[in-house]
Amino acid sequence: MNVIEILAGPVIGAVIGYFTNYIAVKMLFRPLKPVKIGGKTLPFTPGIIPKGKARLAKALGKAVGERLLTGEDIQKMLLSREMKDTVLDAVVKGIQEVQHSQDSLEDFLEQYMTSEDYEAMRGRLEEFITEKISQGLENLDVGKIIAEEGAKEIKEKFQGTMVSMFLKEDLIKSIAEPIGDKVGEYIRENGRDKIRPIVVGEIAAAESRPICQWFESIPLGEEKIRQLTEKIYIRLAEKKAGELSEKFHVDQIVEEKVNQMDVLEVEEVLLGIMKKELNAVVNLGAVIGFVIGLLNLLF
Repeated sequence: MNVIEILAGPVIGAVIGYFTNYIAVKMLFRPLKPVKIGGKTLPFTPGIIPKGKARLAKALGKAVGERLLTGEDIQKMLLSREMKDTVLDAVVKGIQEVQHSQDSLEDFLEQYMTSEDYEAMRGRLEEFITEKISQGLENLDVGKIIAEEGAKEIKEKFQGTMVSMFLKEDLIKSIAEPIGDKVGEYIRENGRDKIRPIVVGEIAAAESRPICQWFESIPLGEEKIRQLTEKIYIRLAEKKAGELSEKFHVDQIVEEKVNQMDVLEVEEVLLGIMKKELNAVVNLGAVIGFVIGLLNLLF
């Protein structure tokens, strides 16, 4: 047996192993579409990846959403020094710009909402403040306070005079209580109508003031703003990271993106990740074929 006859088996085995694995790897991506003969689809067409792209997209989405990008991961990302500094710098800069703004409160707010929304918000604010003041007066029972204080004042006013002999407790009470009741009734029936114009005027005066004047009564330096913002940001990041993870629907986003990709794009992505490994599989086929060829010589 000459050398060619000895090597023929292992070499042929290596060639068969190489091309078998090469075809198997290619069949992961090819053909891109079903191949039909006589109305029947040939087996293994389209390729494994094109045929199972929807399942691959779902599996990738689930893996990313449940394992690779969890609420804890988002929290760590939000609380990283780089992310935190970026947010804090932007907030501090924005607040400092507002602190020196000469725009009125109305002009400032209308930059971030429509005139209709602003009018609706102002109306709700006027109603809210009016209602709270009216309820406060009713709960305070101003009529009763007037009756009690009025009776007390009458006693003190006429104490030690001849009139005090006729102003007995019951008489004073009978005079003061009806007055107090009338005042209380008037507040309940007309309080909101009397209070609302005052509230409207105060809000109108407030919204015409420049923003910078509002901040003069609340002096905040850069360091103070940064400290306050950082506390709020950390608290929100810790409490809302899980909620953000759920609302992002990362699994659905990944699944939709993969489904929207062309099969060639999917192939390019996967080959970019696994090209070296897939080539190793092809070469391994040649090695195994060669080894089997050698074993065939022995047996």
